[in-house]
Amino acid sequence: MTGTKPCLKCLLRDLPEEATLAANLQELISQIPEEDRALQPLAQERLAACRSCPWLRRGTCGLCGCFVEHRAEKKKATCPDSPPRWKND
Repeated sequence: MTGTKPCLKCLLRDLPEEATLAANLQELISQIPEEDRALQPLAQERLAACRSCPWLRRGTCGLCGCFVEHRAEKKKATCPDSPPRWKND
């Protein structure tokens, strides 16, 4: 253990020690069919909401356990918080 605290408010892509997991997550995201994907401005807006959420934990949602970067890319996904921080488009 290095003695440094992990960044709880980061997405996996922001954590260099999680590079392999982040790459695997990007591969998973790339497999979402185009018709099921959110438009990029919407996905980025969702991720901005996740970054400011107190439930974000090292790239995952503390409420549902999903990888927020994957969930944000899905057109019909919603935020599990109450009230939701974002919804589907």
